[in-house]
Amino acid sequence: MIGDYTVPGAGEYDIAGVQCEAQNLSTGTVYFIRAEDLTLTYLTQTDPEVTKLDDASATHILIMDVRSDEKAQDLKVILKSLEPSYLFLIGSSSTPELYEQLGLPRHEGSSLKITHSGLPLEGTFLVAKG
Repeated sequence: MIGDYTVPGAGEYDIAGVQCEAQNLSTGTVYFIRAEDLTLTYLTQTDPEVTKLDDASATHILIMDVRSDEKAQDLKVILKSLEPSYLFLIGSSSTPELYEQLGLPRHEGSSLKITHSGLPLEGTFLVAKG
């Protein structure tokens, strides 16, 4: 969803000056959202197939929906390939144990609303509470 617009499925969209591309993968969908010089990649399910997409290499911000049946080693493959500057892990398996298995530092906040000037230094992993 971008603003009040819900992306209906695979394809390319320009919504209020924001470019969005949705691609179906074997287990889920990946969304590449581009605004100015930033690319946000949203992966609806852990799928290493995303690492083969050219667009994925331009990822600045990665949001991954982590399900309870997914393993840390599957996530590591994606993180190593995409090397995002910022990472948000959401979903049922987004647990302290997963962060420990991934070797990720934890920086928690009470809100996901972050202004550009309020972003931490690049390379910091942000963890969604909740």
